[in-house]
Amino acid sequence: MALSGDDTPVAAFSHSPEKHSITEKSVEDAIKASDDAERHNRDLDTHEKLLEKSPEEKPSAEEIVPIPLLKLFRFATKIDIVGVLAGTFFSCVSGVIFPVMIIIFSNLMGVILKFNTLIDNGDVDSANHYLEHESRHYCMLFFVLGVVMWVTSFGVSACWAISAENQGLRIRKLYYKSIMRQDIGWFDTVKTGELTTRITNDVNMIQTGIGEKFGFVFMNIVAFVASFIVSFIKGWKLTFICITVIPFITMAGAYLGITYAKITGNAQDKTAASGAIADEVISGIRTIMAFNGQGREINRYKQMVEESYHFGRRNGFILGGCIGVIQFFIFAMYCIGFNFGSWRLREGEYEPKQVLTIILVLLIGGYMLSGVGPNASAVTSAQGSAAKVFEIIDRVSPIDPLDTETGRKVEKIHGDIVFRDIHFTYPSRPDVPILKGFNLEI
Repeated sequence: MALSGDDTPVAAFSHSPEKHSITEKSVEDAIKASDDAERHNRDLDTHEKLLEKSPEEKPSAEEIVPIPLLKLFRFATKIDIVGVLAGTFFSCVSGVIFPVMIIIFSNLMGVILKFNTLIDNGDVDSANHYLEHESRHYCMLFFVLGVVMWVTSFGVSACWAISAENQGLRIRKLYYKSIMRQDIGWFDTVKTGELTTRITNDVNMIQTGIGEKFGFVFMNIVAFVASFIVSFIKGWKLTFICITVIPFITMAGAYLGITYAKITGNAQDKTAASGAIADEVISGIRTIMAFNGQGREINRYKQMVEESYHFGRRNGFILGGCIGVIQFFIFAMYCIGFNFGSWRLREGEYEPKQVLTIILVLLIGGYMLSGVGPNASAVTSAQGSAAKVFEIIDRVSPIDPLDTETGRKVEKIHGDIVFRDIHFTYPSRPDVPILKGFNLEI
């Protein structure tokens, strides 16, 4: 190819005499086609911007309201409800076992302390007989508790997991069936990738929230309450001093539960939207490649994923901050309890076994209370995820293709089909008319 002084092509060259030669006209046509493609891309970008809703018209992410707790079990059958009740019973029994174990352990420590006292008094035979008899008794109690704990732990996991699996399967079926019932105009307002993402991610999150995590919340709360009941019975003054920090722990847990559910719902929305973009682009990758739209699609996906990331990061800060606050006040409770208990022990008001029981029970109670946060966050996440899933399940389509019972049924039709003055727009683009005064006679 010959070039002029301004480096523009003025002549053409031939690749080979037998093959098609590239002329100046073909080069100009290629440049023109490239310009047309770029112009088309710009038009597409402009069209998309015009069709996008303004910030005032877009629904705010904060408008996503988590469903009530009991509504999570709306698709449970009678068998599932029985499983939930059985799982709740086993969770409560498992929670009670922890403070009972502390009582047995403290009594065993009291036996050892008394054994040392008898040894110091020189009554060796009585001390040995006492230790052998009492230790065997408490060891058998530990064995019985171990058997009960094995049965209840199995019951908690089995009942909650089986019930959650049944409900998750039912939700997936109803969700898919509801999608199949919708009219074609509804599919113009949603993206298929978003629907497929919700049937996997959101339903899995719902299933996790109504499964073992729910049972663990019951177990932790019951263990905490039972621990404080035992500590009140053993020494109400020391317990009353320790519970002064409970309101702060409760406020941190309540804030975690309320905020975490809302943010999780928003994050799931953005995740579903990013999945929809990926599904749309991959299914039409030939068109994207033809119009050189890779960069635009990468930016679309990146923007949606980053929004989901910001929600997830915010969730991480909130979860870590609230659990940190809960742990701080639990250790503050330990500090107050040990200080007051040692003072009362010096005054002779409490026995060593009594102080040991109260402190250890409060330790177990605080530990179980700290476990409520992570498990409760799974439940609140399920509430946020279920909002959109249940909304789609409950949507009634104006045209139900699966309904063959209602409506008029005509045995024989004879006549003409006439369309007059038809105006039509897509639901997702109401400002862009498709048909304007369309008329047709058949």
